[in-house]
Parts: sequence; C-alpha cells; structure tokens
Amino acid sequence: MTDVVDVVNFNADASCLPAAAWLDLLSGGADSPLCQWLRLYAGRERPVVLGFIGGAVADMAMLNPEAIATVNDHPEVFEVLLRPFAHDIALLRSTAGFAANVALGERTLRREFRRVVDYFLPPEFMLSSAQVRQLQDAGVGGLFINAARFKDELQGRIPESPYVLEGVLGSRLHCIPFAGALTDAYLRSIHFYDATPWNDAVAGRAGIAFSWRDGESCFLVPDGIAREAAWLDGESAGVRRRHLSDACRGLAFAEPDARANSFRTYPPHSFSAWFKENRMLGFLGRLQQLEARLEEMSIDARVLWLQAINSDILSAVEKESPTVRLADRPGDDAGRAFTIWRSERGFEGEDFLARLEGLFEHGDTGFVDDAHRRPHIRKLKARVDYVRALPVEGA
Repeated sequence: MTDVVDVVNFNADASCLPAAAWLDLLSGGADSPLCQWLRLYAGRERPVVLGFIGGAVADMAMLNPEAIATVNDHPEVFEVLLRPFAHDIALLRSTAGFAANVALGERTLRREFRRVVDYFLPPEFMLSSAQVRQLQDAGVGGLFINAARFKDELQGRIPESPYVLEGVLGSRLHCIPFAGALTDAYLRSIHFYDATPWNDAVAGRAGIAFSWRDGESCFLVPDGIAREAAWLDGESAGVRRRHLSDACRGLAFAEPDARANSFRTYPPHSFSAWFKENRMLGFLGRLQQLEARLEEMSIDARVLWLQAINSDILSAVEKESPTVRLADRPGDDAGRAFTIWRSERGFEGEDFLARLEGLFEHGDTGFVDDAHRRPHIRKLKARVDYVRALPVEGA
C-alpha cells in the first residue's frame, strides 16, 4: 500500500485554457463540466487536495456556485489549499503586491470553502526568501516545492523528503517536496486511457508520495472527463489517497544540515521560459510602474491589476504550444500527435493593462462595459463584481 496526497493546481487563467473555454466549464449549473469533474472524485470517494486560484473561485461563486457547493458537500473528499488571487510570477512582485495578492486569495478561499488547510501552493514554484518570511508572518503553516521544475543541478540539491525551509530574518516554514515523476505519469495515463504509468510510478515509493498536477489538464484534450474517469477507475487498489491535513500528522520535517549540499532555502526559479525573447518587456515595465502606486488604487483598479500580473500572459507569448501523443480510445498504444494551442492571453494582458491605465489615470468607469463582452471581459466582470461585494475587512 502506498499513501498518495494528490495536489491539484487549478489555474483558470492557464495559457492553454481560453477564457471562453473556462466560461463553458462553468456553464450548466449542477451539470456544468466543472461539476462533472468534481463528481468524478466525490462519486468514487477519492480524496484530492484542490489548489484553486482565488480568481477561479470568484468566477465559480458568481457563475457556477454549484461547483463550490459540491466541494463543501463532500469534506471527506475535498480539501482546499491556500492560493493567491492571481496566478502570478511572485519573483516580480513588490512586498506590497505579493501581500495584496496572497491576502485576497486567502479571503476568497476561506469565504467560499469550509475545509481550507494552511499550506500555500506557490504559482510556478516561484518564491523568494523574503516572501517566505511574509507567508510565515501571515500565518501560513507550510508550502511546497517541485524539484522537477528547476534546473538540473538544483534538482539534485532540493531535498526529496519534507524539511524545514529557511527564509530571511530567521523565518522558517515546513516544506513538502513533490515527486516530479508523478506529474508526467498522470498525463500519460489520461492521454492514453491507461492508468498503468501512474500505478507504476506510485508503486514501491517509500513514505508518502506527494503528487502535483494541473487540474485543467483533462480539459485541454478531447473527452477529458472520460479520460480522467478511466484513470481513476484504473488506479491500483494499492494506492491509498489521503488528505494533506491527515498526512501531515506525525510527518517528520528534517532540520537543515549545513554540512550537506542541499538547499535550505527556496531556490530562485529561472525566468528563461517566460522571458525567452523578451517580447513583453515593455508590458512588464508599465505594469511595474503601476504596482508602485498600488496603495492609491481603487478596488476596481486592483482587480484589473491582478488580471494583468497573471504569469500565463507571458507563457502564452513566450512559450511554444505543446504537442502531445494522444490515444483516441483505450488500447490505442501509438496514439497521434495533438497540439494544445496557447491562447491569446498576451492580448488579454495588454487589454487589461490599457483598461487599468484608463481607469487609474482618467477614472474610466466603463472598463467592464463593452457591448460585445469578449470572454476575458466577462471573466473580469465576474471578478470585479465578486470583490466589490466582499465585506470590508475589520467591519
């Protein structure tokens, strides 16, 4: 028997998930595709740890509250992590910008979900040592790292077992490393309707296996819900799924060893994939100038700013569209080449920034009132309406 904690990063602003496709996932009330996906786990009683970005939860609250109800109705299945409101690149944030994003994300998650654990899942696994201190001061109990997302030398120096991570000024947080190989094993399993790669990767692992994957992955390929169902139905009886809160009881976190070559801090993440050709350099410069005036922003302006800092604006522009092997039916071992196209999120980022500049500099109150309501503006309006309705802090 192998214990597995299945952690799902669900980023509604992912570069390969067009805004229109995300809105479609929220359509249909209790029969929405998102609810259908959640019921795969609820119906099979398979525990899973959800890492919804706060902006996605705001969308759900406004457009598909049935999805939130599904999570809350099954506390034995679903557990929710702390996330920021926007899936951003934290290494680009000012102290105030990072704090604002994290705080709004936590407020949103704790308002909507009943079972939230105090572990923080960093977007893109990007985090500075100063932000470790900010998270500790904010009451976060722990966080995660994924060695597979770092360069080769760093991969070998990131501990494989839970450990105490150090931040600036003596700050310390529990840190749980993910088993990076499980991500690819999950993807191969849903792409080929075959749970064997997942079962093989999990089998024989010592201790608790902590897995990380993107929740939107099954929605980027045809018949994704059926593929995820086949994966769950084929999961080995030797896999015992556990909640994070349960797994952490009695979990040993190793103290840093100054004599070893292992990293005792959160290693800086490479920007190369997000800045490959620096096509968004001017965009980032304008955005940074506005972030310096964050305290002057209205609620509406802050929500616009949060949309503009999304990491996938850069991903959509700088990264190639991935091509995978995909089987059209169970038993098709060869599969076919299938391209998952990047969306026009780069344009959306420029549009958000232009609207932010218009609102912040000229008081343009029509920034969400386009008559044609393009999908990214419909999504923006849902988030603006949600944040406007939040109770005043301290009231």
